[in-house]
Amino acid sequence: MTIFLSTCLLLVLLCPGLDALEVSTGYASQEVPVVEGTPEVVVAADTAKVKTVTCLENWNSRTCVTKGGSCFYDLTDTYLNGSIQSYKTRGCAEDCVSANATFSSVQYKYIQHIHYCCKNLICNFRSPDKPKRNLNGLECPNLGVAESAVSEGSDAIKCYGDETQCIEFVLVHDDRGVPDKVVKGCATPAFCELAKTSELNKYFSGTITRAQCCETLPSQK
Repeated sequence: MTIFLSTCLLLVLLCPGLDALEVSTGYASQEVPVVEGTPEVVVAADTAKVKTVTCLENWNSRTCVTKGGSCFYDLTDTYLNGSIQSYKTRGCAEDCVSANATFSSVQYKYIQHIHYCCKNLICNFRSPDKPKRNLNGLECPNLGVAESAVSEGSDAIKCYGDETQCIEFVLVHDDRGVPDKVVKGCATPAFCELAKTSELNKYFSGTITRAQCCETLPSQK
């Protein structure tokens, strides 16, 4: 007992900063050595990715300092109200990721949203290539929903290109006099993700809510 107490006293004298808290292994945590002098400033790893890039924005060149140093070109074509509408934007982007988000519904209605990223001087000058809208042999059911109007058309919706998901969402209109509408169709995984944000609302006549996606089915015809 005397030897044990002497050993503990010796440890306290030699390591006055020893923490009495023990970790799950049962051993006391090790003391971190203290280095005298000016504290070193640690720079986050992400700051090393900040780059200068010159991109086209509204037909004018703009030099930006962004993380990742990318230019972007957004191109969106819609056919939802009987005519094709095109929307284009360009500029600088941070942590840019290229994506092809498309949606197809009944009566040949569709949205094709392309987000193109590049890193060279004014590389977003030219419009990105649009994938062709070819049937891919998949389809999504268009069954009626009792509590709300459903997308008009047949009982199956044909899918195009990279659309491997069936999507369903409720479109809520700003005018309370217009009933909510359940919209169904085919979608790419990228479109399913965008439908969970507010980015796509401007292309519809209302607000997308309760968006959910599942796997497509082989076409029956």
